[in-house]
Amino acid sequence: MTPAEDKVAILDAGTQFAKLIDRCVRELNFHSDILPLDTSPYKLKEEGYKAWIITGGPNSVNSNDAPNYDQDIFRAQIPVLGICYGMQMLNKEFNGTVVKKESREDGPIRIDVDEANPLFKGLEKNQEVLLTHGDSVDKIGEGLKVIARSPNCIAAICNEKNTLFGVQFHPEVKLTRNGKKMIENFLVGICGLTGSYNLPCRMTSCIQHIKEQVGEKQVLVLLSGGVDSTVCAALLRKALPSEQIYAVHIDNGFMRKNESQEVIQSLDALGIQVHLESAGKEFAMGHTFLDNGIRTPLLCTTTDPEMKRKIIGDTFVAIADRVIHKLNLDKDNVILCQGTLRPDLIESASHLATKGGLASVIKTHHNDTALIRHMRQEGKVVEPLKDFHKDEVRA
Repeated sequence: MTPAEDKVAILDAGTQFAKLIDRCVRELNFHSDILPLDTSPYKLKEEGYKAWIITGGPNSVNSNDAPNYDQDIFRAQIPVLGICYGMQMLNKEFNGTVVKKESREDGPIRIDVDEANPLFKGLEKNQEVLLTHGDSVDKIGEGLKVIARSPNCIAAICNEKNTLFGVQFHPEVKLTRNGKKMIENFLVGICGLTGSYNLPCRMTSCIQHIKEQVGEKQVLVLLSGGVDSTVCAALLRKALPSEQIYAVHIDNGFMRKNESQEVIQSLDALGIQVHLESAGKEFAMGHTFLDNGIRTPLLCTTTDPEMKRKIIGDTFVAIADRVIHKLNLDKDNVILCQGTLRPDLIESASHLATKGGLASVIKTHHNDTALIRHMRQEGKVVEPLKDFHKDEVRA
């Protein structure tokens, strides 16, 4: 674990960009956690979070169903950066107003920033940023001042004395050309933090996570032959004795010609002995049950992509159960290992990625179906890479 002074809390107001903020913070070598928007500021301080970032979100701060939060979040004497919805929260909290404009601002837009403000240190006056909003700050809240403007709206505000900052745009996306620099200015220049959280730190955490969750149980790791599952297997080998690990490649019938044999050969070259399970027919004739209890059509007759992914995910689990039986393993003593990545969880709106439960589903990934979520709750799934992006796994 990184030193307490390097920890950053990302308070999720329902954005699907939360992990982009998280990723940007981690690229600057800071440990970060995505937490519910209504997390107590006293708890955050007790757990050592020295900088707080409030995300954007789909709601209006003027709505009756706006997400709840603790008002002391802005009075705890910890630096705060509010992004989009987070900036509007900040402004309204100090008796400013937020109004719905006649037209939205969506897309890359040029804004003028106050170069003397520490948030924009080292940057030119004119910046290209991504704006995506219908509501806008109108009257500035007490103690706040404007530090950036777009052609049609107030683009950033701050109370420098109390280290409260808000930006209407999204610094976490690449369309904001110097967004990463702005976040660095906040964390380093304003918060005074020193980044020390790097890839070896996270690898050590992964191995420790495996040891703690698996204990003396057996692990069935599903290997596709891709980077994610192969790295999972490598981490398992570092964390556990080889006799605890059972590697399985499931041919789901959708593989390219000879692909399964090539996967087995490539993994064997890495010293990973893999059991091949052919299950093309089971996948083609596979089905599952939706949250409302309705049985889906067979996969071979299904055209809806979302339903297909759910059927495929649950069929993988069913085949894994069959393999456990064939290998004469005790099902109650086996944990499933899969190469779930952070983007999978974000797009599936998993509580593991958006703990406030406010984000919408982009698409359900086969490794985050309702069945998998139930297995997680029972402690039957280990996912060492769930906090990583694809390029981080390759690294």
